Amino acid sequence: MEALLNSQCATQSLGPANQLFAMLLQTIMAAQCSISPPDMWPKDYGPTALNEGLQEYDFIVVGAGSAGSVVANRLSENPDWKILLLEAGGDPPIESEIPNMFFTLQRTEYDWSFFAEPSDKYAKSIPKGSFWPRGRLLGGSGAINAMLYVRGNRRDYDRWKESGNPGWGYDDVLPYFMKSENNRNPNVAESNGGKLHGKDGSLNIEYFPTNSPLIGDIFEAAKELGYKHLNDINGDEYVGFGRVQGTVVNGTRCSPAKAFLNPIKDRQNLHIMKNTRVVNVEQDKKGVFRWVNFFIDDEHLRAAKARKEVIISAGSINTPQILMLSGIGPKPLLQSVGVNIAADLPVGENLQDHVVVPLYYRINKSTAQAHTLLDLTNSYNQYLLYRDGFLASHDVTSAMGFINTVNFTDQYPDAQLHFFIFKKGANNSLLFASKIGFDNNIIQSLNEFTLETDVLSVFVTLLNPKSKGTVKITSQDCNPYTPPKIVPNYFEDNEDIETVVRAIRVVQRLADTKVFKNNQAEISRLDIPGCDELEFDSDEYWHCYSRHVTMTLYHPVGTAKMGPDEDSSAVVDSRLKVKKVTGLRVVDGSVLPSIVSGNTNAPIMMIAEKASDMIKEDWKEKSDVHTEL
Repeated sequence: MEALLNSQCATQSLGPANQLFAMLLQTIMAAQCSISPPDMWPKDYGPTALNEGLQEYDFIVVGAGSAGSVVANRLSENPDWKILLLEAGGDPPIESEIPNMFFTLQRTEYDWSFFAEPSDKYAKSIPKGSFWPRGRLLGGSGAINAMLYVRGNRRDYDRWKESGNPGWGYDDVLPYFMKSENNRNPNVAESNGGKLHGKDGSLNIEYFPTNSPLIGDIFEAAKELGYKHLNDINGDEYVGFGRVQGTVVNGTRCSPAKAFLNPIKDRQNLHIMKNTRVVNVEQDKKGVFRWVNFFIDDEHLRAAKARKEVIISAGSINTPQILMLSGIGPKPLLQSVGVNIAADLPVGENLQDHVVVPLYYRINKSTAQAHTLLDLTNSYNQYLLYRDGFLASHDVTSAMGFINTVNFTDQYPDAQLHFFIFKKGANNSLLFASKIGFDNNIIQSLNEFTLETDVLSVFVTLLNPKSKGTVKITSQDCNPYTPPKIVPNYFEDNEDIETVVRAIRVVQRLADTKVFKNNQAEISRLDIPGCDELEFDSDEYWHCYSRHVTMTLYHPVGTAKMGPDEDSSAVVDSRLKVKKVTGLRVVDGSVLPSIVSGNTNAPIMMIAEKASDMIKEDWKEKSDVHTEL
């Protein structure tokens, strides 16, 4: 064992984790060669660039996340094009590879660790403001997320098309979902005649390896209430409960980087630079945005030139920041911070997110003993040997529900239910509460619950919020290291909180079913001083509760909205080109006109697949003589 711990694989830098996981990581380090070998990830071109200088490129892609990884792959398929991919972070640590350790990556060097502004209208029991993790590593947020593969529904995309974005209806985008997908569960892949899923793509999709009995209990309770069982969460029925698939492969994460960058890491026309923070993009003498300025390792300032286009895929927080620092944004804001204006556009507006209100149910029938260090060590050994067990999945999180809180028979949902389990004595409730940033009252409440029994957490998720927020730069000296100001404006539209309260009532009905009663499931009341004087279980109480424990589901989108010329709130057109300028395109979650009715990682990869084809089409139409804008 000592020799293994001193091996090259074992001594590779690990990302910080909570104390318990840090102790157990020593076991995993011995097998790191089989989980995350040092040579698995693409090499870093940065040292070469510093020593030999940068070349000119046909395309420069900013951000190696869920969108940028796809775009870099697809554009570099053309051997005549040279591609530069810039990523602010480095290689994913071993924790990223192990599905049940995803939460430990928050508030580490692999996370941008953004905070939304504090508010007296939401997240009132999160003193520092809602915590918004964003991935800062190869694979982006797709390398630190919960790996749930959810597309949304037909209406989401048809609304995009109806709002003036040709080519973005459901029938238009479905082929691009399928293009990426390697779906390994035949009951899903072959359902609907095999017309909804792909089996030859780079992105591995399969069920998490879990046999939690609570999953079946949830489905049985939903059936008792009259909900359909969904064989395919991404099928053509949208209301009901079912088992969700994940971006996983053989018990490890299949991140966008693993799926789209690792297989092509030896392409000579693709250079990837890690630990490279983009500052802004500048125009050349002809007014074309062509030069990308960036720091390598936070100290060496360099610039690279794109002959054809710069593609910003930095995510819904960093993309608007880069655009605004490049002079593209709301004129009054840019003037106030001293940025020269290149285009007056509503960058940073239209921010949308899936707001979450968590509920907690004690499973009093549970006979589980408190988890000991030995139990968890055995779980790690099971994972190392078989890629199975506790670490290979999120347990009950494989269950998912979609409900309509207004009309039970409506074919489209307005709320989504995620499920998490806090095992008795496992301390994962403390990890969760501390990462979210809850105050001491809530942390203590959750700790007391899990000392006594298992706790089932139900994340009540608002799917189609009417409230919209903003992302704005604030630095007077245009310092790219100053985080932007994030104001989500949760519950600004009262209809949003009314929908959440209706969804809470549905969750309560689940607890009244026979199967939940057999588990002696009982709602746990958190210690929230601001709500304690209200009558428990009244609508007034749940309004108060919702405004105190408000969380993000980590799905910010819309800050560089796609829309037609007549849409004054749009930043990019339907081909994702930034309006009023030349040479810039945005390809990431920023472009969503409206948030989809489900998790956003799969739609963002779809957007990147479609955008890559549009870029190829646009440049194929240009004369070979005019190889540069």
